[in-house]
Amino acid sequence: MLQCKYYVTQVANEVIEMNEYAKFIGKALHQNVEISEFNNRRILPLFLINGYNYLVLTIQETQCLLVQPKEQTNLTSIRKQILHLKKLTGYTCALCLDNIGTYTKRKLLSEGIPFVILNKQIYMPFLGLALSNNDDRDIPVFEQISFSTQKLLLVAIYERWSKTTLTEAAFKLNVSKMTITRCFDELYSTDLDLIKTIGKTRCFVWDGSQRSLWEAVRTILRNPIIREYRLGEVVDIGKASLSGMSAVCHYSMLGDNNYETIAISKDKEKKYDIIKQPKLPNAEMPEMVIQILGYDLYSDGDIAIDPLSAILTLSNEDLNDPRVEIAVEEILKEHLND
Repeated sequence: MLQCKYYVTQVANEVIEMNEYAKFIGKALHQNVEISEFNNRRILPLFLINGYNYLVLTIQETQCLLVQPKEQTNLTSIRKQILHLKKLTGYTCALCLDNIGTYTKRKLLSEGIPFVILNKQIYMPFLGLALSNNDDRDIPVFEQISFSTQKLLLVAIYERWSKTTLTEAAFKLNVSKMTITRCFDELYSTDLDLIKTIGKTRCFVWDGSQRSLWEAVRTILRNPIIREYRLGEVVDIGKASLSGMSAVCHYSMLGDNNYETIAISKDKEKKYDIIKQPKLPNAEMPEMVIQILGYDLYSDGDIAIDPLSAILTLSNEDLNDPRVEIAVEEILKEHLND
């Protein structure tokens, strides 16, 4: 009996929350809209009952089902679930969202999946409607993030950013606001929902742990190596930081290769004319390996590059080695809180 009472209260709260979407649609279209609870939940599987809020909207003598994800869900899952809902309920379904990345928005548009972004945009092709707030920024889609954005993400993980403004981020990374604007734009174009506008200020927002942020962004992070030199003899270039496998071994109990891997700047690469040094094919054992990285982010007194970048320099072959897999997990446990 108590469970039933809780369920009814939950539905009532959903109606109040989703009523804002209905008001926005009616106001934007200058149309009278009618709303009613979706009372046929018993036909839905449990994961759809628990995964979304529902409201039936009637507009221009057409009914549709407004559906609001309760938690952040990837595009592939949403696409399948919306099609499943339409098949089960017979309603055309429109996603209700508070915010959305540019990449996801364009995918929804290209696939004709209806959506409503509260107070910003309405896309209901079944009604012939596609309205957008003119103030919405047109942010391009980026094929891959820049190294500047990657460095920002790693600093955000290490420093446990929870709500960091654009200005604060520029100060923390000692770069211009223009650089951070581009970084924020790149992140906004992904599905990660890390960039939000609070008032009139754009912020990097994350309320989870370091480990969960690392896992969330891992798929968009790049191998930071721009160039690698496998040399047949040791070159004395003065002070340098451990990189690649040598850095991973520095941060874990794993034994290093018989040669050392280091990272140097582009200036040092040019100064010591590394490109003219005798190089070896991958099949031969080098005397040393020099890596040029796309950004500088050092740790442990500059003895080595930072531990997360060290992990990112590893090849798929390295990562498939059980010993390396254990070392990587050891590093993550040591440097990131769960």
